[in-house]
Amino acid sequence: MSKIRTAVVGLNMGLEHAYAYKLAERAELSWVVDLDESKAAKVAAELGCKYATDWTQVLDDVDAVSICTPHHLHAPQALQAIAAGKHVLLEKPLANTEEDCLKLISAADSAGVSLMIAYIVRYLPALRKLKEIMDSGRYGKPIHAECWVQGFLEPMPNTWFARKSTLGGGVLFSHGCHYIDILIWLLGEPEQVVSLDTRNGTDWMEGEGTAHSTIKFVNGAIAHLISSWGTRFQEAPANMHIHTTDALIILGRDLWTVEVVTADGRQTLFERSEQDEAVPGRNALGEIEHFLESIATGQKPETSGEDALRSHRTIWAMYESKGVPVKL
Repeated sequence: MSKIRTAVVGLNMGLEHAYAYKLAERAELSWVVDLDESKAAKVAAELGCKYATDWTQVLDDVDAVSICTPHHLHAPQALQAIAAGKHVLLEKPLANTEEDCLKLISAADSAGVSLMIAYIVRYLPALRKLKEIMDSGRYGKPIHAECWVQGFLEPMPNTWFARKSTLGGGVLFSHGCHYIDILIWLLGEPEQVVSLDTRNGTDWMEGEGTAHSTIKFVNGAIAHLISSWGTRFQEAPANMHIHTTDALIILGRDLWTVEVVTADGRQTLFERSEQDEAVPGRNALGEIEHFLESIATGQKPETSGEDALRSHRTIWAMYESKGVPVKL
């Protein structure tokens, strides 16, 4: 099979995509695009591809495009790429409104192209192992889970990151969405949600800088996510704890280790190799390879538009809740 010609638009979030395409056997990285011409030129020279500052000028020369631009540009840019018959890997979120999400899903289906959301966390090897463990039921049924996504974001007032209309919300929508997606993926269909949030420590943002959000699932399990961009000092015990009837399953803070604690003690089930740590693009390689596979086979990607919309709707219901539980 001939290689899939690819372009990456936006070299902040997209930088990992570019390196990963270079690693992926199915891909030919043809173009990198950024408004900062010096950045685009530097990356292109390093990866041996062409560069541009206008993404629309490269569409005729590629089969697929990664769109890694500010959130409010996702819908119009992805719709334009789909109309040109291109497969699209779109950084999260799918779009800032349900209406735009539905337009994208419909457009991709009508055009017969792959539309995949770049939920990078879901494709990390440790998360694939965690999913296998949860699906196997070997440690019993899930009871509850805790997830900590805490960090400090340097203030960026008067930027697209600061405005609700361009970011799509606050930290829960922009960053917590990865982990709402993961919790639903691991624990099943959400039934009821509630969330409280604050701008304390992040008053440069219109949306929330910290949120405490809870999901109750159809199977009775409960999960709580703390997401924050205002936490200067962090000491969370892990990224995620999942408590089951027979064990505590731990996803490490670095997202590269999985451990289990049972009556027999503590055991490591997965850990990252030292070789992986030194490879640029390695974190994104799983999602890139899945995207390329979906193009090659015509199968709908795992993190399709429909799948992403489910987690987006969960977050929008959390915003609606304002501290009062909302049924989905």
